[in-house]
Amino acid sequence: MTRTATATLIVVAAATGAGLIAGAGHAHAKVEDGTYNLCIQTRYGSSVDEKCAVYRVEGSSLIGPNGTALTLVDTPTGGYAELPPVSRITLIKTADGYKAINSVLGIPAATSTFLPVGD
Repeated sequence: MTRTATATLIVVAAATGAGLIAGAGHAHAKVEDGTYNLCIQTRYGSSVDEKCAVYRVEGSSLIGPNGTALTLVDTPTGGYAELPPVSRITLIKTADGYKAINSVLGIPAATSTFLPVGD
Protein backbone atom coordinates (compact mmCIF):
# COMPACT_ATOMS: atom_id res chain seq x y z
CA MET A 1 0.00 0.00 0.00
CA THR A 2 1.33 3.45 -0.84
CA ARG A 3 1.91 6.18 1.69
CA THR A 4 -0.91 8.23 0.17
CA ALA A 5 -3.37 5.32 0.41
CA THR A 6 -2.31 4.62 4.00
CA ALA A 7 -2.66 8.28 4.95
CA THR A 8 -6.10 8.41 3.31
CA LEU A 9 -7.25 5.31 5.23
CA ILE A 10 -6.05 6.85 8.50
CA VAL A 11 -7.91 10.12 7.80
CA VAL A 12 -11.10 8.26 6.79
CA ALA A 13 -10.90 6.00 9.86
CA ALA A 14 -10.37 8.99 12.16
CA ALA A 15 -13.29 10.86 10.59
CA THR A 16 -15.51 7.80 10.86
CA GLY A 17 -14.53 7.29 14.51
CA ALA A 18 -15.22 10.93 15.29
CA GLY A 19 -18.62 10.64 13.60
CA LEU A 20 -19.49 7.56 15.63
CA ILE A 21 -18.48 9.24 18.86
CA ALA A 22 -20.38 12.43 18.01
CA GLY A 23 -23.46 10.44 17.00
CA ALA A 24 -23.42 8.10 19.98
CA GLY A 25 -25.65 10.26 22.15
CA HIS A 26 -28.31 8.48 24.19
CA ALA A 27 -32.02 9.00 23.80
CA HIS A 28 -33.32 10.12 27.16
CA ALA A 29 -36.51 8.89 28.79
CA LYS A 30 -36.88 11.94 31.03
CA VAL A 31 -38.96 11.36 34.15
CA GLU A 32 -42.13 13.35 33.56
CA ASP A 33 -42.98 16.28 35.81
CA GLY A 34 -45.70 15.47 38.30
CA THR A 35 -46.57 13.98 41.67
CA TYR A 36 -45.65 10.38 42.45
CA ASN A 37 -46.03 7.84 45.26
CA LEU A 38 -42.75 6.16 46.15
CA CYS A 39 -43.66 2.90 47.88
CA ILE A 40 -40.87 0.85 49.42
CA GLN A 41 -41.56 -2.74 50.38
CA THR A 42 -39.39 -4.33 53.02
CA ARG A 43 -39.70 -8.07 53.54
CA TYR A 44 -39.20 -9.67 56.94
CA GLY A 45 -39.54 -13.40 56.37
CA SER A 46 -43.15 -13.85 55.29
CA SER A 47 -44.17 -10.33 56.40
CA VAL A 48 -44.09 -7.28 54.14
CA ASP A 49 -43.91 -3.73 55.42
CA GLU A 50 -44.80 -1.07 52.84
CA LYS A 51 -44.10 2.60 53.38
CA CYS A 52 -45.19 5.19 50.85
CA ALA A 53 -44.38 8.87 50.53
CA VAL A 54 -45.34 11.55 48.03
CA TYR A 55 -42.57 12.95 45.81
CA ARG A 56 -42.64 15.57 43.07
CA VAL A 57 -40.63 15.83 39.90
CA GLU A 58 -40.10 19.37 38.65
CA GLY A 59 -37.67 19.62 35.75
CA SER A 60 -34.43 18.09 36.93
CA SER A 61 -35.45 18.08 40.61
CA LEU A 62 -36.79 15.18 42.65
CA ILE A 63 -38.48 16.72 45.68
CA GLY A 64 -39.16 14.53 48.70
CA PRO A 65 -41.83 14.84 51.39
CA ASN A 66 -39.61 17.08 53.52
CA GLY A 67 -39.10 19.50 50.61
CA THR A 68 -35.46 18.59 49.96
CA ALA A 69 -34.69 18.74 46.24
CA LEU A 70 -32.30 16.21 44.73
CA THR A 71 -30.85 16.55 41.25
CA LEU A 72 -32.53 14.10 38.89
CA VAL A 73 -30.22 12.99 36.06
CA ASP A 74 -31.90 11.75 32.87
CA THR A 75 -30.89 8.33 31.53
CA PRO A 76 -32.02 6.29 28.52
CA THR A 77 -34.41 4.34 30.78
CA GLY A 78 -35.62 7.07 33.17
CA GLY A 79 -33.29 8.77 35.63
CA TYR A 80 -31.46 8.65 38.93
CA ALA A 81 -30.81 10.84 41.96
CA GLU A 82 -27.91 10.62 44.39
CA LEU A 83 -28.83 10.43 48.07
CA PRO A 84 -25.72 11.63 49.90
CA PRO A 85 -23.47 10.29 51.14
CA VAL A 86 -23.62 6.77 49.59
CA SER A 87 -27.10 6.01 48.20
CA ARG A 88 -28.84 6.34 44.87
CA ILE A 89 -32.39 5.90 43.63
CA THR A 90 -32.67 4.78 40.02
CA LEU A 91 -35.99 5.15 38.20
CA ILE A 92 -36.70 2.78 35.31
CA LYS A 93 -39.73 3.47 33.09
CA THR A 94 -42.50 0.86 33.19
CA ALA A 95 -45.94 0.70 31.62
CA ASP A 96 -47.63 2.36 34.61
CA GLY A 97 -44.87 4.55 36.07
CA TYR A 98 -41.38 3.64 37.23
CA LYS A 99 -39.59 0.89 39.07
CA ALA A 100 -37.35 2.45 41.71
CA ILE A 101 -34.16 0.69 42.72
CA ASN A 102 -32.60 1.92 45.93
CA SER A 103 -28.88 1.17 46.16
CA VAL A 104 -26.21 1.73 48.78
CA LEU A 105 -22.58 1.86 47.66
CA GLY A 106 -23.77 0.57 44.27
CA ILE A 107 -25.46 -2.52 45.73
CA PRO A 108 -29.25 -2.75 45.23
CA ALA A 109 -30.89 -2.69 48.65
CA ALA A 110 -34.59 -2.40 47.81
CA THR A 111 -36.91 -2.31 44.84
CA SER A 112 -39.80 0.09 45.02
CA THR A 113 -42.54 1.55 42.86
CA PHE A 114 -42.68 5.19 41.76
CA LEU A 115 -46.17 5.65 40.39
CA PRO A 116 -47.99 8.81 39.32
CA VAL A 117 -50.65 10.09 41.70
CA GLY A 118 -54.05 10.38 39.99
CA ASP A 119 -55.56 13.83 39.71
